[in-house]
Amino acid sequence: MFQFPKATKIVKIIIGINLILWILEMILLRVDSLKSIVEMMFLTPDQFLSGEFWQIVTYGFFHSPTNIFHFILNMLIFYFFSSELNIKWGDKRFIFFYLISIFIGGVFVILESFIITSHYYIPTIGASAAVFALTTAYALTYAEREIYFFFFPIKAKYLIHIDLALIVLNYLSIGEKNSSNAAHLGGMIAAFLIIKIPWYRYKRKYKNKKEIKKYLKVVK
Repeated sequence: MFQFPKATKIVKIIIGINLILWILEMILLRVDSLKSIVEMMFLTPDQFLSGEFWQIVTYGFFHSPTNIFHFILNMLIFYFFSSELNIKWGDKRFIFFYLISIFIGGVFVILESFIITSHYYIPTIGASAAVFALTTAYALTYAEREIYFFFFPIKAKYLIHIDLALIVLNYLSIGEKNSSNAAHLGGMIAAFLIIKIPWYRYKRKYKNKKEIKKYLKVVK
């Protein structure tokens, strides 16, 4: 039976931050003297490579000021798939995952601009890289779990296929594109890297080795 998940504290905070920044963005973009400050937060390859390096993270906390569904859809998907992963991983690893997926998504946006040169001066905004990373992580972590996709029950593992299909179809579509396929793909790859190569295990092993050596010294 379909149920709305209970959002964790961290999930509420992230949604709240995105909401506040989105509202501020829509207000400040109407003020000519402040418009440039807001636009400096968007990821534009030309500006990033000119030294505005913060953009590779800040872009993930802003959304389209003209399309309300850009914000709503991102936050809805984030809400449905994030809390359970947050509980499983803990707050620190969840926040790390969220930020690094935005970062890697941004890296892919920069790399894509060298291939599709028309994107070199086009700004990218939105939490889509993190959202695609979270749906991919959920599919990898709870592969056989049944979820609802537009009221149709499917196994969670098929989220990866759906995400990839959306990216491919969007690349193939003709006309102006309003979403960043590079950021989406980067988010998915970030999830694969973190889930399949869990860095925290190696960190834990390293700590354990240090503790064992320290213990042996005390015993001697």
